[in-house]
Amino acid sequence: MAKRTIAISLTALVLAIAVILFLLLSRNRFYTNQFIKGKAFIEQKKYDDAAASFKKAIQWKKKSAPAWLGLAQSKYFLKQYDDALEPVNQSIGLDSLLSEAYLYRGMIYARKDMHPEAIDNYNTALRLDSLFAQAYYQRGISLAGIGEFRASVADYRKAMELDRENIEAYLKSIEARSAMEDFKGALADYDKLLEVDPENYEALFNRGYLKVTLNDMEGALSDLNKAISIKSDDPELFLQRGVALAKKGDFEASVKDFSLCIEKKYSLPKVLYNRALSYLYMQKLKEAAGDLQQLVKIEPKNANAYYTLGVISSMRQDFKASLPFYDKAIECNPSFADAYFNRGVSKGNLDMHSEAITDYDKAIQLRKNYAEAYYSRAVSKIRTQSSADEGCVDLKRALDLGYQQAQDLINIHCN
Repeated sequence: MAKRTIAISLTALVLAIAVILFLLLSRNRFYTNQFIKGKAFIEQKKYDDAAASFKKAIQWKKKSAPAWLGLAQSKYFLKQYDDALEPVNQSIGLDSLLSEAYLYRGMIYARKDMHPEAIDNYNTALRLDSLFAQAYYQRGISLAGIGEFRASVADYRKAMELDRENIEAYLKSIEARSAMEDFKGALADYDKLLEVDPENYEALFNRGYLKVTLNDMEGALSDLNKAISIKSDDPELFLQRGVALAKKGDFEASVKDFSLCIEKKYSLPKVLYNRALSYLYMQKLKEAAGDLQQLVKIEPKNANAYYTLGVISSMRQDFKASLPFYDKAIECNPSFADAYFNRGVSKGNLDMHSEAITDYDKAIQLRKNYAEAYYSRAVSKIRTQSSADEGCVDLKRALDLGYQQAQDLINIHCN
């Protein structure tokens, strides 16, 4: 009888163990199923569904650091940064060696503009994994956020070395270099980016734009032409190519690009002004004036447009007609030194020398080293015959500033 009892007890024990094992295996299976679903939903950018799956996974396995991290990631991508902090802290509490958790906590802090705290977390992630490209990249963003652009560039470069496919690291490095006005460094980063992705339209466009700034017109045109071959429906490309062509001196080709933009009604004030300047250099004064008249209808307070209309009248030797345009330019921009100067020149040509001197005075007041204004004021002073000595002072000042034409008048009037 005793042996039978023992046998029954052993059977019960085996059954109990089997039930426990079944429950444990079931729990693990349910946990694994929800965890995998959560990861898949993140890949699909279904972040609400991902958060729900990770919460279910945590119900089955409360001490799973990866599940808590998955929940934090879901909340981060949902831009629920405050809600993301608790699960990421839980993850770190359960596994203090999980470098990715420190990365995400840093990213959460960065989104809350807490860059010093973010940097501390990125530092920890990098102590745990010195080859963590994303941690270098994110630390670069936070370093830039506190104005440490040089250090941020170093981090972006490290991220780029570790992950050549990280296009954003190249772009962020360029952004930081531009903030430091390190345009040559930015150009080098564009070169590296385009080695990785030769058909990157935005990189070609931006490198072309940067080359215009650096006066490399041939290089700019090469980049802009390639960008146009990739995306020919973007009028901004034609606008920038038109600017590059004009700076190169190919005004006829620049007019064609600006005209295409005008047909598309793209950035009309800027394009009309640029086309007017190209026409002006081509001595097509009627066409230039037409564009500028159209421009002032769109922007009635565009000082540059009125000023250039004044220049066109002056080029036609119609100095009286130029005066209202210069008046209007000064009305729109009272600090427009060139407008005062040109109005003075027109008045001088109309024998209104006293009024011209007043305009030259203002031009010099606005621009202390305005050599041509000193020279022109000297001419008007000498012609009034009442201020010849003062005129000689102005001529010598103009010469000191590098205006060599002043020497001839000094030789004649200033013994």
